[in-house]
Amino acid sequence: MSIKIAVISDLHYSAKPNPFIPQRRGELSAILLLRAVHRFNRFIKPDIVLVAGDLINDPAAPDAAKLSGELRDILSLLQMPSLVIPGNHDLKGEEFYRIFPRPELFTDIGNVRFVTFDDPEIPGYNATRTPQDIEIMRRARDGWRGQLVSVQHVPLVPPQAAPYNYDNADELLKIFDECGYTASISGHFHNGLEPIPHGGTTLLTAAAGCEPPFPYYVVEINDAGQVSQTTEVLSLDPALKLKDYHVHTPFAYCNENMSIPMINTLAEAFGLAGTVISEHSSHLYFECPSYSAKVYYHQGLEAQDRCRTAEYFAMFEELAGPGNTLGMEIDFDHLGRPVIEPEDWNRLRFRNGAIHALKAISEKADYETVKDNFMFQVESILKSGVDLLVHPFRIFSFNGVAQLPKPTDLYEPLALMLKKYGVAAEINYHINEPEPEFFKTCLAHGVKIAFGSDSHNLYEVGEFYPHLKLLEKIAPGAAADSSLFIQKG
Repeated sequence: MSIKIAVISDLHYSAKPNPFIPQRRGELSAILLLRAVHRFNRFIKPDIVLVAGDLINDPAAPDAAKLSGELRDILSLLQMPSLVIPGNHDLKGEEFYRIFPRPELFTDIGNVRFVTFDDPEIPGYNATRTPQDIEIMRRARDGWRGQLVSVQHVPLVPPQAAPYNYDNADELLKIFDECGYTASISGHFHNGLEPIPHGGTTLLTAAAGCEPPFPYYVVEINDAGQVSQTTEVLSLDPALKLKDYHVHTPFAYCNENMSIPMINTLAEAFGLAGTVISEHSSHLYFECPSYSAKVYYHQGLEAQDRCRTAEYFAMFEELAGPGNTLGMEIDFDHLGRPVIEPEDWNRLRFRNGAIHALKAISEKADYETVKDNFMFQVESILKSGVDLLVHPFRIFSFNGVAQLPKPTDLYEPLALMLKKYGVAAEINYHINEPEPEFFKTCLAHGVKIAFGSDSHNLYEVGEFYPHLKLLEKIAPGAAADSSLFIQKG
């Protein structure tokens, strides 16, 4: 058995960019942390999350408590325990612990005991450990036969191993040996360090989460005390030149905080080659209550009760940059007609086709009828001239619409239909679990694929961690093969 630990450190959250250290992207740190938290919850699933200090950049700033509280609220979304310790840039003492939960003296997760320290700072951005806390280091072993992990902000490593350290590092490392500590986890040194073995202890120093490529760490400790560390990042490899073909805007009724300027800031920071701005057509032609009632689907475009396409196009013209492509996520009615005016269709540079409703599902028809209705709807979409079929099978398991088995017998027929009409298939994880076998079938038939975040919140822009994992599973090395991806847009 092993314990999985996620580690993130040195977010340096700030309201504005840092003019003196521009690579320190503290102004993005709330988004970075939210991205990490959702990734931890859904994909990494650690047993515990450690935040190793310097959550904010300036403890003397008037908004220091406010910014700290925003990060606390994001961390409260974690679905597993967490330990948060202060760094030299955080609020001090009780100010910090009025916002963040104070860790217990010892925190036991499975066979691992975590011992956290809030050590006094000394000149040179170094630290010292007090006699009282040295005693706690020793007491942690009393009656505990499992693994011990020390968590602190400043690197606790041999002298000269890092530019920052403890003035009593030799004494502390000796206690690690005497008490049998398995690992020490720190932050503070923004470059980070490769794991350092010291006796039986592995010394880990996390790089700054606020600096590209925005790293975090996954540490595993097994019952035998073996420690492994994997570095993962919140950004993408720019060399892959990935585009996000499915990004929403403030015009979406389900939008949370989207804006084109911030989309572009994040696209650049995360290494995206471009984004397709793609709003729901039904949101642009129908009032929210009408949209929610699926009037667009049952009655078609003739029943439109609001048209915001002029405002949508004007927003794009005003705010878009060279990396943006003008698109739309086009809905279709029950007769297979696109819910968009022809003149608006012609203005688009990219067209996503989507199924958000099926008559057979609303009428509670049998499963075979639902599948027939689905294939009719899909062919109507593909014949219309769209570029990309988004979240292809989501309608079968879309919360609030249906909870039906995925129709595996339709994977090949749909792949062949996509090939016939020259339409790409989207890998999409937004409230959706893509079907690896379907995309494997698409690749086998030469169907192009595209990555879409389906972003409704800024933290989702270019969040292709699961997309890349899926692609590596079904076609190792395919992420670097641009011929497999749609190039339009």
